[in-house]
Amino acid sequence: MKKIGILERVLIGFGLGIIAGAILGPEAAALRFFGTIFIRLLSMLVVPLVVSTLAVGVAGISGVKLGRVFGKTLFFYYVTCIFALIIGLTLANATGVGRGMELGQLRDVAQVTAPPFSEVLTNIVPTNIVDAMAKTTMLQIIFFTLMFGVAMGLAGRTAEPVRAVLGGVADIMYRVVGMVMWYAPIGVFALIAWTVGNHGLAVLRPFALLIAIVYIGCIVHVFVVHALFVAYFCRVNPLKFLVRVKDAPIFAFTTASSSATLPVTLRVVKQVGVSDGIAGFVLPIGATVNMDGTALYQTVAAVFIANAFGIQLTIGQQLTIAVTAVLASIGAAGVPGAGLIMLMTVLTSVGLPLEGTALIAGVDRILDMARTAVNVVDDITAAAMVATTEGERLSPDLYRSSGPGVAA
Repeated sequence: MKKIGILERVLIGFGLGIIAGAILGPEAAALRFFGTIFIRLLSMLVVPLVVSTLAVGVAGISGVKLGRVFGKTLFFYYVTCIFALIIGLTLANATGVGRGMELGQLRDVAQVTAPPFSEVLTNIVPTNIVDAMAKTTMLQIIFFTLMFGVAMGLAGRTAEPVRAVLGGVADIMYRVVGMVMWYAPIGVFALIAWTVGNHGLAVLRPFALLIAIVYIGCIVHVFVVHALFVAYFCRVNPLKFLVRVKDAPIFAFTTASSSATLPVTLRVVKQVGVSDGIAGFVLPIGATVNMDGTALYQTVAAVFIANAFGIQLTIGQQLTIAVTAVLASIGAAGVPGAGLIMLMTVLTSVGLPLEGTALIAGVDRILDMARTAVNVVDDITAAAMVATTEGERLSPDLYRSSGPGVAA
């Protein structure tokens, strides 16, 4: 019999929390401190995890020759990511996902005055990185870490000891995350029980819409955005292409891990005709910096949490969420549940309550499956587009019977 994993236990805790809240009613408030401990544990992880993983990831990329292929790789990854953010924000704002949760006095937790967007851009540059870390000013931390990682990669051999230390810190933090996740079912159980106990079962109705919005966004991103990019740049039949590579996103959907899917991704990319050189270059970079599905999910989740707490997000705050989601996705580990930590980075960037993470945690596994599949599809399409623009020809049966690209 298959052993129940941590994230499955979180789902169980979520379900039991609903039952306990419905039975105990207002008395469930006595359980809330267990949830508060969970939030504090997650908050404790954010800065060291982001700094270590992001710095090491960027250093590894910048150590590679920054040539034409690298530029195309980043171009395709981040252009498609912009579309993912637009889809996520559009669907979230159009549907008002999260409204009606009636979280009462907690609405006052994160009410902040939004600064002008020009000030937001200026404040990305820290004056004191230690102070930024102490105050968890995430955009400043990410900006400094990006510069530090690039410089570490350019320094080459002399920086290897620092890179090794940060790599060790990242490995340790992954294990600390695993330790905290063992407590997650208890924390989620307590917070959901308290929420349902105080506000009734009607508070859960918006979760169905949240899941639907994320899945619809992921489907649109794959079958519209990716399909159009593949048709335009590769001149192949996009449906045939997606059918040919389906093994990788299906595997990613079931495992919720893009890292575990990488061997399958390499195999299907070679099956569509991408050379070993392009595949070996593009896909490992994608496993580090390409998280379209995660970015889409984070924007929807941030709007969901803001609406749940009755906080009106300005255009500037939503742009900040989008920028932070892109930058935070660079450091998102390709393992189940890592997006939950990155979501805290996004929430912190605009002052949204971290308590909202616990609301998402109960359904995170369901959302994780869809966004991981999108991440993997984007890796595959980027590899195909880079290969085609570099003069390679994909499998002949993928090309349309007529039109440009047949005689590429």
